[in-house]
Amino acid sequence: MSGSSGTAGHLDIGGVFEATGDYYKRAFGTFWIVALVLLIPSAILQVILGNGGLGGLLSFIVQIVATAWLAGAVIRIVQDIHGDGQVDYSIGELLGSVWPRLLAIIGLQILLSIIIGIGLFLLIIPGVILALILVVSLPALIVEDAGVFDSMSRSADLTKDNRMRILGVGILMILILIGIGIIAGLLSAITPVLGAIVGLVLGILLYPYISMLTAVLYFRLVELKEGGVVAVEETVIIEEDAGPPPAV
Repeated sequence: MSGSSGTAGHLDIGGVFEATGDYYKRAFGTFWIVALVLLIPSAILQVILGNGGLGGLLSFIVQIVATAWLAGAVIRIVQDIHGDGQVDYSIGELLGSVWPRLLAIIGLQILLSIIIGIGLFLLIIPGVILALILVVSLPALIVEDAGVFDSMSRSADLTKDNRMRILGVGILMILILIGIGIIAGLLSAITPVLGAIVGLVLGILLYPYISMLTAVLYFRLVELKEGGVVAVEETVIIEEDAGPPPAV
């Protein structure tokens, strides 16, 4: 699928959200199944192992792996839809295509969390700037099969001229993540079972959307940066040669 990405080289934020909503509807069933396959075992282990001690640590590791795998699978789905407008991968193919990159995904996510976290600790503004610079690192890693540091460099290049426009997307993503964390944390404090169930439902509905939003943003920035789709569609009228004037 393709469309106008922006005007005069600038990112169309409304177009990003519109495309994300369209992709979400097209592939909701696939997202839902992938999320269930990856997040249900994680939720069950959280209930069985609890939140403290070695069991809590193992549960945390499993959750990191599951969410990283889900993020990679969602990016693959967006890549698939972006190509021909539909999902052609089976669930097994989606998970299998992400598996070889799983350690790189986890490493990148941990590194980004550390870098952005340090920036946020330093008066918040540096963290926001770093988040804007590195926001499409994960799609670059998956789609372009780039290394961890190469994907970060790629994100910095793609976002260079549109970081303030990306700020609106970033704020929404952060608010969603904070909301999920607060709700799941409060419910877990009441009862671990309820917290695990609500966290699972929210994860199935929202985590794919966040990853999808980032992936759509990546493809739009690539189009603007490298001309995959022109930023402004122009109609060019070509006049046919009428030939020599008729003889008098």
